[in-house]
Amino acid sequence: MTLPRSSCDDHLAPLADFIDFGHLARYTMGEPALTEELLGTFCAQVADFTVLAAECRDDAKLRRAVHTLKGAARAIGAFPLAQRLAEAERALDEGRAPDMAALMAQVEAMRGACRRWRELVVA
Repeated sequence: MTLPRSSCDDHLAPLADFIDFGHLARYTMGEPALTEELLGTFCAQVADFTVLAAECRDDAKLRRAVHTLKGAARAIGAFPLAQRLAEAERALDEGRAPDMAALMAQVEAMRGACRRWRELVVA
């Protein structure tokens, strides 16, 4: 997970442990505005997922949310989160209960990183 070395990219530091920036740069062709837009959208999805997972009692709805966030995580290079979501999705597909404690711990860590990133972007 390589963090870009430009001083103007210092605001990305909170996300460095969670996102493969090399992958993200290839995905966005290095376009800073697109990168910021995708990160903002992804962080909003993470926050929405947190709320939905806390309230959801419907496995089909939870599976759709897991699947959607997994795709978003893979797209931007948040591969550890995507892997945890894939495990949860597989459990739901097989009729097993996913390890929600492990999943939510990783989601909450990502959410915290997103919050710190947003604070730097707004500052």
